[in-house]
Amino acid sequence: MDLGVLTRGNSTKTKGESRGSGSATVDVQLAEFEGLGSGELVKLILQADSARRQLDGYLTALLGRFGDLEGQDAVEELCRQFGLGRHRARQQAKTSNSLKALPDTLEAAKQGWISIDHARVMGESHLRAPLSKDQELELVVVAISEDLDEFKKTVARSEDERRADDGLTRHERQRERRSGKVFDGDDDMVVLHAEFDRIAGERVKAALHDLSDRLFREDARSGSDRTHEQRNADALVALITQRPARADSSDVNSNGSGCCPVGDSDAVSSDDSEGHDVGSEIAPQATTLIVSVDYDTLSGQLKSAGLIDGTPIDIDDLRHIACDAGIVPAIFAADGQPLYMGRKQRAVTAAQKLALIARDKQCIGCGMRASACEAHHIVWWDDNGPTDITNLVLLCPKCHRKVHKHGYAVVEDAAGQNKLKSPHRAIDRDRARGPTEAVAA
Repeated sequence: MDLGVLTRGNSTKTKGESRGSGSATVDVQLAEFEGLGSGELVKLILQADSARRQLDGYLTALLGRFGDLEGQDAVEELCRQFGLGRHRARQQAKTSNSLKALPDTLEAAKQGWISIDHARVMGESHLRAPLSKDQELELVVVAISEDLDEFKKTVARSEDERRADDGLTRHERQRERRSGKVFDGDDDMVVLHAEFDRIAGERVKAALHDLSDRLFREDARSGSDRTHEQRNADALVALITQRPARADSSDVNSNGSGCCPVGDSDAVSSDDSEGHDVGSEIAPQATTLIVSVDYDTLSGQLKSAGLIDGTPIDIDDLRHIACDAGIVPAIFAADGQPLYMGRKQRAVTAAQKLALIARDKQCIGCGMRASACEAHHIVWWDDNGPTDITNLVLLCPKCHRKVHKHGYAVVEDAAGQNKLKSPHRAIDRDRARGPTEAVAA
């Protein structure tokens, strides 16, 4: 499609080079639409959608080529410069990499015939069960006419057929595709996204619906205006962070899931005035939160409480969650809590680990959550590096292996923050703070 059809008004022109086709010009001219009727608006919307698809495909092809030159870590870092969150940036980088093996699919996206989301589904399936050329083209044709939800089912069926001789049942193949993600969304909200095989998914739905129904009956008695979505969210929090108070082998819900005991409508009670309703048979789960709180010695009061990521919380909220969670202070220097061990010992102390979590907040390489990370000596212990807080950073196991086995180095950026640098990219050796050769850890 000629993007020049979006004409009437100012235009933005960018020139690029498409693989195998020489020089190409992408000409997007944005039309004025005030005063247009519905029919004309629909026409422009369809044209704009086609242009968006082409640009999405072209961008993905560019990122794939950039990944060939600089590596996938560099692609993800570049995507972050678009203003994308870490989760979206990682997803875009993975899509650009997977579609390099499916040139026809990528070309269909570049031409605007299919969306980049359709292409991504095919790329992910190809990684699990390779597509032949003919199979790829067949799915591209189907992708043109099916919406994304339908197409996911089509690709799943195709994958099952391609893997028919791998000795696995369809349920076992579904289990392989299970996934769970927790990441920061907009406006300081936290987003959970999970996909389960059918059996596990039904168990989750049964447990969630049971507790949500109990909360609905409680809301009906109390006159609460909590919405269905809010009840589901509260039920999910309860199921994840709390546990049955009188759990035993007989505590199985009516659907047989065993995830949450089910009683009658009287088995639910409200635990505070803010609507944090949980079942009376549900008790707090052991949870640990790391918070930073200033203490005003003049007034003798706590002030400026915040979570590990810097999100401020009210002191009243801190008191409330203290009932359900163990509160651990962020310790940087305190009597009896040494943060500088020198060469006395190799392993970090509990206080040092807490200080690292409060300072780095996540893996300095990939952003993995701090609780899954390990302490790494910037100047390695075997090279006489001390076990001091200034010589330690948080690395997830995967990034830790990159340093010790693949030549990655911990360096400081312009702001003085520790970052992980790939050996495949130019490293300012004067600022490198650790060895880049693989030696014994």
